[in-house]
Amino acid sequence: MKRGLAALSIAASLLVSYQVEGAPSSYSEALLQIESDILQTSNDFEVRSGSMRRPTLDERLEDGIVLQAAGDHQRASYIFMDIVAHTEWRGKPGYQAAQLQLARSLYENGYYRLSQRHLLDLLHSGVGSERTEGVMLLLQVAQRTGDWAEVNMALSNVTNFTETSAYLYIMGRAMFLQDEYDAARQSLSRLSGNDEWVVKGEYLLGVLDLKANDLDSAASHFARVSASDLRFRRADDVHDLAILAQARIAYEKQDWNTANDFYQQISENSIYFPVVLYEMGWTHIQREQYVAAQQKFELLLLSYPEDSHALETRRLIANLKRELRKYDDAVASYQQIVNEFEPIMTEMEAESGDVGKRKAEMKRRIESEQYDSVQIVPKRAKGVVAVGSDVARVETMLDSLSESDANTAASENIMAEINALLQSESNLRNLPEFQHFTQRSRDYRVNALLTGYDFTQEYEGVSDLGTLVDEVAKLPRSTQEREILTALENSEREEREARFHRLMLQSDSLRHRTKILRSWLESGKASSLDENERESLLRELDGFDEELQRLKEKQEEVDSQIVRLRSTHSLDRNAHGEADVLITELTSRLEEQWNRSLASGRASGEYGKLIEQERRVLSMLDTLDSQINTSLDERAREFRSRLDREAVNVSNEKVRFKVIKSDVGEAAGEISARYWQTVYDQIRDMVLNADLGMVDIAWLQKDERSQALAQAMEERKKEREVLEQDFRQFLKESGQE
Repeated sequence: MKRGLAALSIAASLLVSYQVEGAPSSYSEALLQIESDILQTSNDFEVRSGSMRRPTLDERLEDGIVLQAAGDHQRASYIFMDIVAHTEWRGKPGYQAAQLQLARSLYENGYYRLSQRHLLDLLHSGVGSERTEGVMLLLQVAQRTGDWAEVNMALSNVTNFTETSAYLYIMGRAMFLQDEYDAARQSLSRLSGNDEWVVKGEYLLGVLDLKANDLDSAASHFARVSASDLRFRRADDVHDLAILAQARIAYEKQDWNTANDFYQQISENSIYFPVVLYEMGWTHIQREQYVAAQQKFELLLLSYPEDSHALETRRLIANLKRELRKYDDAVASYQQIVNEFEPIMTEMEAESGDVGKRKAEMKRRIESEQYDSVQIVPKRAKGVVAVGSDVARVETMLDSLSESDANTAASENIMAEINALLQSESNLRNLPEFQHFTQRSRDYRVNALLTGYDFTQEYEGVSDLGTLVDEVAKLPRSTQEREILTALENSEREEREARFHRLMLQSDSLRHRTKILRSWLESGKASSLDENERESLLRELDGFDEELQRLKEKQEEVDSQIVRLRSTHSLDRNAHGEADVLITELTSRLEEQWNRSLASGRASGEYGKLIEQERRVLSMLDTLDSQINTSLDERAREFRSRLDREAVNVSNEKVRFKVIKSDVGEAAGEISARYWQTVYDQIRDMVLNADLGMVDIAWLQKDERSQALAQAMEERKKEREVLEQDFRQFLKESGQE
């Protein structure tokens, strides 16, 4: 780089000496201007090349945080990985922020084990709030994976952190999540002061007391939490949970008025308000305030139709209507429950026979990545009955596997695109950081060669280069020309991307319609359809599926076109190659002509000076191109090194997930077999209770009619006795018997 600049400086000094010797022609002035532009461009490139190869830690971190905030966790993780890979940045303030953000982006993408590795490193080497946040995220990762051994060991081995409030709470929560309640209480009881961790610790101590059935002690802990005015992130959640816990304690003590007072302290904006409505309904039931209870349940159904209590609430409303003697409404509600859940009960009854076959099928589907067809319990049973935390845990694991598979595929596609880009030097030259300088260098060379041809033709009368010169003259030689060509290609790519987006919207809309129609057909709501109507709707569903497949094929076709356009970022690579050939050929032909002129002695005077001046310009351009090529090679090596690291990471992830899928398949089969019968029993009870509710109403109506008939007969009997008595009195008074 220094030799190149020295050569350019010498060229500049020679340039001045030639100016002094004689009056320059218009060609000399044109070449002088090109030399000046080359010097300026070379200086600019030297300044830019250092900064663009080595962006600062803060600049890279800012780019990643912007992508993270936009929800693009995949691309954000690449930037954070790049920061963490620079070991010379370790120890700087932004480095551990990058570690935390990298772990968070990996967690959001479903790469829990990889996230855990970076969080453990942050735990051992980090300081301050980022370290604390990292350990809290580490607990969430351990909850996802269920693997606590490494986390517990890491937490027990840390120093200069063990007596802080944050550490005591983290250890207490970690033990609590693992059902180690004595160890959790021991750690949480050591908390003191008035900070976020003390408030959260008080809440967990209250939960521990509830598990020990010490309601009074639990209530005192929850009261301290709800009375705290300390503000921190998610403070409102902890506050509302404490109030909710106090309401439930009052409910357990059958203190309905106090429970109701606590429930009313929780705002309707709280995420726990649906739970409040449900539990307030039960307090009204316990007080035999059936109308008020019905109002709470109906408000829950109206405001939160997807809430987990919503379906159970419908059964309660039916019961309340029965208690309020609204028999027709109650029967309609019971019948709707039977129509919806009896098909689920029938489906489960048919599939619960062969437990071994069910386990094997579950494992096969998970290992073959058919996650959508895996049902730990029937989908229509979700939110209807309590299925247990094990089911939720396995479903979370399945979601993470599906997300990780999708991310791995996306990573491989991105790496394939990048690898394709790196195979062509023209693509590297068109990177934003080089494009300006490579294009300027070509512009200068084209202008210099055309100037050289012009003065050679004037002095020598050369005509055999005319066709070649015309072709070179057609090349874009200005930024405006190049921007026009680039804009045309960009518009082509953007049009295809817009088309791809439209296809996605059409697919999503069609998929949503299919889901709704299929759900409606599978529910009891379609029981009134005759066979022909049902067959017609099923044919319509099949048509939707075919249309979805057609849209999917179109999406793949357009996506491949987008990938192809991305691989040719600016001018077509063939056009670049042809342009380089033309420029090289014109350079060679002019050099031959000048050598012949010099050998013949005709290149004397001003013509000879112009040839030397032209050669200096071309030499300066060679030096500039050498600078650019050196930077290009270094940048390409950096890209390929990062790409190789990412390829190894993705390969390791695929191997690890293959093992995890097998483990999840085993667990899913066992848990499904365990809960299938439990869920079936609960749904059967719901259907039977609805049937019994309708029978009870029938008997109540029969009893009421019987009582009304008996009462009417009794009244008729009394009326007859009165008539007979009046008749006897009449006979007696008339002297007759």
